[in-house]
Amino acid sequence: AGAPEAAAAASPPRAKKPRAASRKARLIVRNLSFKCSEDDLRSLFSPFGTVLEVNVPRKPDGKMRGFAFVQLRNVLEAAKALRGMNMKEIKGRPVAVDWAVAKDKYRATQERGPGDGDKEEDEEEEEEDEEEKE
Repeated sequence: AGAPEAAAAASPPRAKKPRAASRKARLIVRNLSFKCSEDDLRSLFSPFGTVLEVNVPRKPDGKMRGFAFVQLRNVLEAAKALRGMNMKEIKGRPVAVDWAVAKDKYRATQERGPGDGDKEEDEEEEEEDEEEKE
């Protein structure tokens, strides 16, 4: 009876690159107090799951930038942490917790402004104006 279990325990081939998959379980914590350390965040987020990594970006002069990344083991745990910690006060400041997105993807969402889909309609209107002039 133990044989099927042993076979199931062998890792499937797609588990070879866990880094890419776990990137989805990364959260960004904004409006972070400068008094809040990596250890503080680790202990605040650990009730929701396994905190794999806490990263508090700093400026070249060593000052904190006011946000941090928290990497959890999987998306389920990260989602729990997001719901549990969003708008909670840490060291007197309410923090905004959100899904961390890769820099290139984040830029793409910022560049597409409202009204990008309207370009075709504008061109059609211009053509109609020209016809009226004739």
